[in-house]
Amino acid sequence: MAFKDFQEIAPDPLTLPIDGHAYEIPAVSAADGLRAWRMIRDGKRADGKPAKVEDIARLLLGDVQRRMVADKVSWQALNRVYLTVISDFTNGRTAAEVMWETGGNPKALANLTRSNKPDEASTTPTPASTSGTRTSHPKHTRES
Repeated sequence: MAFKDFQEIAPDPLTLPIDGHAYEIPAVSAADGLRAWRMIRDGKRADGKPAKVEDIARLLLGDVQRRMVADKVSWQALNRVYLTVISDFTNGRTAAEVMWETGGNPKALANLTRSNKPDEASTTPTPASTSGTRTSHPKHTRES
């Protein structure tokens, strides 16, 4: 089986509606994605200062944050965007949708973790992981 080009299987861009505007979050570059993972893993920025949610979200949002500020988006909406973008980056689209709809309601998040629905995040490596491979579903090889 040949692999498809990543662009054929990549998830659609994350688009967040706020006050009649649709803010499309651009794909994260490899460099920014690696920086974000380091901040999440280490809890600090490259300069050694503690990493804040805004630091990570700024990497993931690109220029969209500036547009939101120029559009006078409320802090509450911008904070929800931060949480949603980080959820999408770390746990996949389903988690991001729950975060967007509930603002991180613990009961909703607990229901999400109990869900057996597969998500793109099932292959996303956690900061402590050394690989992004699944171990729950054995793959059949030519020998098996």
